[in-house]
Amino acid sequence: MAPIRERLRSRRASFGGLYAGNARAVIERGFRVIRNQNWGVIATGFFEPVFYLLAMGMGMGALVGSVPGPDGRPISYAMYIAPALLATSAMNGAIYDSVNNVFFKLRYSKLYEGMLQTSLGPLDVALGEIFMALF
Repeated sequence: MAPIRERLRSRRASFGGLYAGNARAVIERGFRVIRNQNWGVIATGFFEPVFYLLAMGMGMGALVGSVPGPDGRPISYAMYIAPALLATSAMNGAIYDSVNNVFFKLRYSKLYEGMLQTSLGPLDVALGEIFMALF
């Protein structure tokens, strides 16, 4: 088994200039942004399903009335759609965080261009952004 340094050297050589081995710098930047701007994510993640529930559950629920539940007993329309709204909100939050943030950083703030002017390579930026999208 080769020592760790030799394995890292061969790994970096195989990717050439694409990977500088410093994806943690992108991850650290992401955590600093989350620490300073976390209120927006929490606010949108909370208010989006509440507004949907008010619009669909109360607004459309007044027109629909009650619907039969899984066991046949009638339940309100708001209780009927609440699990679907929760799943939709989770999906929208994940999509927004991984797609729209990357688009904004790429198109408008030109953040990736600034990162690539440093010692970071494209794979460092990609790995850091993928990790932050999963976090």
